[in-house]
Amino acid sequence: MTTIREFLGLQYYTSPLDDFLAAFDESHRTLSASQRKEIEKYRRIYDLRDHTHAATETDKLWEKF
Repeated sequence: MTTIREFLGLQYYTSPLDDFLAAFDESHRTLSASQRKEIEKYRRIYDLRDHTHAATETDKLWEKF
């Protein structure tokens, strides 16, 4: 059974470059060392942003002002 979208020829367009990149991503699933390092860096940044942490020694510096 065909849908109305298929009947009218309204499929989504993907460029040849998008098709190539999707196929490349499928065949290269393992991350490189630099990709893993970047992921860990941003996990730390997101953790610091999203969760409260106890005050540190550097926070005491600003109490004098």
